[in-house]
Amino acid sequence: MSPLALLWTAAIALMSFSLATMTALIGARVARKQQKARRAARRALVLPEMIHHIGGLTGELKLSGMEKDAVLMAEVVRDLAGLVIGRERTRLMEALQRLGVDDALRRLLKRGSSNHRVLAAEALALFPAVETYAALQRAQRQDSKRVRLAALRTLIELERPPSIEEMIDGVIGGDEHPSLLFSDLLNRAARTQIDGACVTLERTDLPAAIRVMVMQALGASGDELALRPLLAATHADDAEVRAGALAALATLGHPDIGPAVEAALIDKDWRVRLKAVECVRKLGLTDFFAAVMACAADDVWWVRYRAGQTLMSLADDDVAKLKIFAKDAVKLMRRPPTAGAEPALQLAAQAMGGVS
Repeated sequence: MSPLALLWTAAIALMSFSLATMTALIGARVARKQQKARRAARRALVLPEMIHHIGGLTGELKLSGMEKDAVLMAEVVRDLAGLVIGRERTRLMEALQRLGVDDALRRLLKRGSSNHRVLAAEALALFPAVETYAALQRAQRQDSKRVRLAALRTLIELERPPSIEEMIDGVIGGDEHPSLLFSDLLNRAARTQIDGACVTLERTDLPAAIRVMVMQALGASGDELALRPLLAATHADDAEVRAGALAALATLGHPDIGPAVEAALIDKDWRVRLKAVECVRKLGLTDFFAAVMACAADDVWWVRYRAGQTLMSLADDDVAKLKIFAKDAVKLMRRPPTAGAEPALQLAAQAMGGVS
């Protein structure tokens, strides 16, 4: 075969392949659109029936066999679960259980695709039962990351969260990552496991980022039992941990954190000083005017900036006292003010009505 014939053959083969690929893509898109339209039509039939039943319609749900479509049921139940409470929620749950929807969702959680298992995990929040807890716990320990997080979130909503130790082990020894979603779930789980979270802080194998997450969860709990471990964490060797402890104490808002804040305002690491200044501002700790004025002359711009904001905030509560400190600011500072510190001091002075 001549080179020209080979060239033509190759061109025809490539063109045929391109046309076949385009045809397949177009066909797949058309099929997906049709499937989506059919699912929307089926959903339009199921949803009103469920809503009427929630509203007090007596008798059995008449879903025309569509209760066997586990994916459709998962979508509809997930959307309705967050909208109904009390007797209406119980009425809907019992009606769907009589049709076997809860069993179908548990099977979908076990055998479906990743997206469908996530749907099933979220929809099972409507069916608190021993079988549901067991299915969610299996998914939370064995499935893909998205499914595990969805199962974990549902377990927490059903007030059956795994232990804090187990959640942390999943991050340290597994393939979980300390994401914002995981942090939120940890916060919610810690509300009912304060003792477990306090014990977790005593572990020596916790990475700094995970330790900070646990401290944030303790602070967000608002429980007085969190005070002692958080105060102990302000003496950690790792500056990231000390800064995280100050942020958690600011969230906790306990009145006995004064000594810890006072020490943190003169910490050698600027991140800790920054969190201490933010803590003063958040809790309105007017006893620390002098220390905050000193931070207004800090070497680090972020600390100076936050100190200026804090002074502006505190000026609303105790203008007279702040003016006294501003007039004698040089004596209150730990070090001579640098050129970069002047804007923060001027900002505070403007907040106090022009004191110089």
